[in-house]
Amino acid sequence: MQIPDEARPRYCADTKGIVALDRLGEMQAACILDTWSHNACQLHMYVKNPFVLKHGFQEEIANFVFGEASGRELLIGVTPADNTRALKFNKNMGMVEIARIPDGYDKGIDYVITTMKRDECRWCKEPAVQDGAQHG
Repeated sequence: MQIPDEARPRYCADTKGIVALDRLGEMQAACILDTWSHNACQLHMYVKNPFVLKHGFQEEIANFVFGEASGRELLIGVTPADNTRALKFNKNMGMVEIARIPDGYDKGIDYVITTMKRDECRWCKEPAVQDGAQHG
């Protein structure tokens, strides 16, 4: 499935994702996950239709990243500071700003670094990986 250009995708070798489709098979939202480490991955969200948020899209993402499928403990977001809609969305999802990289996106536009820890995620319904082994 092709991610729309308006989502400004950048593909990495380890990119994985979750896509929400409507009954006609048209994409309504996508979560792209990349830059996987032993304990974390980077999160990128595209929401065309906010209706998906009322029907479990966040839970699907949390359970994939934090549950048995991947077993990570941390989500990382990197957002340009001038993308106020995305920053508000991230905060509502439970992401916490931990740092800014001055001029990281462009001159005068910082990168805002946010994280969400598994034990602080209200969306995760699956139990944590018990044996400490991580999948991916």
